[in-house]
Amino acid sequence: MNFSKPYLMSPSISYGFITYVSSSGTWTPFNPETIRLMIGYRLSDSFINILIRKFDRQNRGCVAFDDFIQCCVALHTLTASFRQYDQDRDGWITIGYEQFLTLVFSLKA
Repeated sequence: MNFSKPYLMSPSISYGFITYVSSSGTWTPFNPETIRLMIGYRLSDSFINILIRKFDRQNRGCVAFDDFIQCCVALHTLTASFRQYDQDRDGWITIGYEQFLTLVFSLKA
C-alpha cells in the first residue's frame, strides 16, 4: 500500500510516522487524543475506545496497521454518507429508521 499522500489522515500526522507504523505492522493506541489527531475526526473518548475494540482483531491492545487503515476508510465512508443528510453541516441529521438502514446497507466499504 502506497501512502505518498495519506488523504484520510490529519495533516498533523507526518509521512514518517505513517511509514514507521506501517513498517512495524501495529499501532499501539497512545491515548484517545492522539488517535483523534491521526484519523482527523472529533470523536469522544468512549467512541475512540469502541473503535479500538472493534479494530483490535487479535485482542492484543493494539491495532494492526491494515486494520487501522480499514477503520479510517470505514469512518470516511460513513461520514460521506452522513453528509448527504447533513444539509446545514451542523453534525446532526433527522432520518427515519428505514432511511438509516438504507444509508448503512448501501455503503460499499
